[in-house]
Amino acid sequence: MLNKTITTTLLLIGALSICALPAYADQPVEPIDWHKLPAETREILAPMADRWNKLKPHQQHKLVRKANDEGFKNRAERWQKLSPEERKRIVKARKRFKDMPPEKRKELRKRWENMSDKERREAKDKARKHKERKDKARKDKGEKKDK
Repeated sequence: MLNKTITTTLLLIGALSICALPAYADQPVEPIDWHKLPAETREILAPMADRWNKLKPHQQHKLVRKANDEGFKNRAERWQKLSPEERKRIVKARKRFKDMPPEKRKELRKRWENMSDKERREAKDKARKHKERKDKARKDKGEKKDK
């Protein structure tokens, strides 16, 4: 009888806790003042500086948490080293990916995850060479128009 009472009480507490989660999630999160961030965090998040105040507070908090992750730091550093043209190309590619039907995205992700490191490098090289050929063709086409 005592075990049944304890079990029932624990289940009730668990159920109430789960019900309270959505209410807790709706609590307002305070925005983070860019200038109050530690210098290292501002340096890592520098590409976001001009639009920091436009981000929702939960997005700011998420970025600050991620800024402490080594992988995030490495990606941020690589992004900063890219030329404006490379950044634009990546943004366009991400948009194309995002606009794909979910099944197609899932298929591409699965193919990518199943590739070896060597196959991934080869795919990246192939895409880079294709881009260079397209850029050269555009440039040549532009030069022919000028003549």
